[in-house]
Amino acid sequence: EPLAPNNPKGFAGRSLGQPGIKRTIRVGEAALREVAAFLLDHDGFANVPCTALVRATHAGFLPGVTFSPTSPLRFARTASKTNIAKLASFQRYAPHSCDANDYGAARFPVAGIHRIGILDLRILNIDRHAGNILVNEPRGGAPSPTAGGLRGGLSTALAMPASELTLVPIDHGFCLPETLEDPYFEWLHWPQASLPFSQEELDYIADLDVDADVDLLQRELPMLRTDCLRVLTVTTTLLKAAAAAEYTLSHIGQLMTQPTALSKGSRGSRRSAAQLSPMERLCMDALLA
Repeated sequence: EPLAPNNPKGFAGRSLGQPGIKRTIRVGEAALREVAAFLLDHDGFANVPCTALVRATHAGFLPGVTFSPTSPLRFARTASKTNIAKLASFQRYAPHSCDANDYGAARFPVAGIHRIGILDLRILNIDRHAGNILVNEPRGGAPSPTAGGLRGGLSTALAMPASELTLVPIDHGFCLPETLEDPYFEWLHWPQASLPFSQEELDYIADLDVDADVDLLQRELPMLRTDCLRVLTVTTTLLKAAAAAEYTLSHIGQLMTQPTALSKGSRGSRRSAAQLSPMERLCMDALLA
């Protein structure tokens, strides 16, 4: 995990519980979010691989590491006083041929993009890039990513067989931020995202029960911060209302995304209403009402 102690690439430097490379995700707490994404993927709708929270001890774990006083990941030494406990996520390996970088976006099945997108909207994923969408080719192989006919926009997406490729979303450590953060949705302008939801997808969204989801996370991941659950409530409520109003996946993603004109220099400072996403403005209006 970036900035975490004992980062294998040497990219360390902060204590567990401090703000990390994403300011709304604290160092050392990505594992909780990995598990949360799996728990929220009811019935494997988005195809998130099975993920569990594990606790392991070893003398080499976290030597001399310091913890922020607010970190929920503080563990005492074991009875032997030589080993330190470490919390991590453990995920089932997902067979795949490549990731989404290796294909033209129009090659992907509409349902696969919609299902991943619905999950990303619910968990406000701030790091959904092509590298964390795995692609599994059907038995016998799929057409080469560089073959003709893969870059045809909406017409190509509509013409592609529904089950050519299987998409597997991974790497959810940067979801469920503590505040309404600007998300990154790689699929936002893909042609599939502009197509209407299917009836099955609309039924799935309508059946989402955010109160039950919050109870689930509080029960299974009591260390997950309350602020993250509040974000889940806001995003799920917006998703359900927008889908019922016949908004497309792309439209809903844009409601959650801050204007592209927002300069990098203004991040972290007080922003004007014009720099807020429509979702943030709705929340501000509700707060002031």
